Amino acid sequence: MRALQKIVNGRKTLCFLDLEGTQFSHEMIAIGALKVDLKKDGSVKKIAKPFYSLVIPKNKVGKIVVDLTGLTDEKIKKEGKKLREVMQGLKKYLGKSFTSTLFITYGNHDARILAQSQAYNLDAPTEDIKIMIKHNFDLAEFMYQYIKDEHGNSYSLSNALNEFHVDFKGTKHNALADTYNLVYLYEALIKHPEIVAVHYKDTIAKSKQYPECVHKLINKLVNNESVTPEEFEKLILEEIE
Repeated sequence: MRALQKIVNGRKTLCFLDLEGTQFSHEMIAIGALKVDLKKDGSVKKIAKPFYSLVIPKNKVGKIVVDLTGLTDEKIKKEGKKLREVMQGLKKYLGKSFTSTLFITYGNHDARILAQSQAYNLDAPTEDIKIMIKHNFDLAEFMYQYIKDEHGNSYSLSNALNEFHVDFKGTKHNALADTYNLVYLYEALIKHPEIVAVHYKDTIAKSKQYPECVHKLINKLVNNESVTPEEFEKLILEEIE
């Protein structure tokens, strides 16, 4: 997909990222990251061994998040690490590419979790978090330009995969599983522009941003009907008379 390739812009590596956060304070409680080497066309060449950690927050996890993720306060306290230690681990995992990599996420909640985690931790590596937020690329927002559900909303990660006939692998709301599936979605977008094109036609046809005369022409084209300059002229006159 050319538009996505332009955003990747010749990069050799990307970092796919998913964060789980507390219910109320939105602090990080889990992180999954995958360093991915790319081919020249932007498709996936190699996926590195994963980076995963639980992160100890300052506040309680919250019942809804516990139910979604299975992560309890007790489990995180026992198996988790402090935010600063986790961030140091992520930097080591990415190596020299940390300051220049693009952090691919799905939705804007990951950037919010990073900001909230910084706010609640006085010893947080502020500059590193700023770099991650600055270089964050929201794949859901990108897709929304082309693909919307029947209500005009963004698809969930699993439903987006379904549109490309890819099954979600693993457990939903597990930071590492979500990250792997985000890679699979990225790969599907790169490899199957024809599927994006089918959805994009539908998105254009349903858009409310065009004048009525243009909307009528687009609907004809979407329905494989021909349109002539004379017909366009007629529709314009009908709309302004």
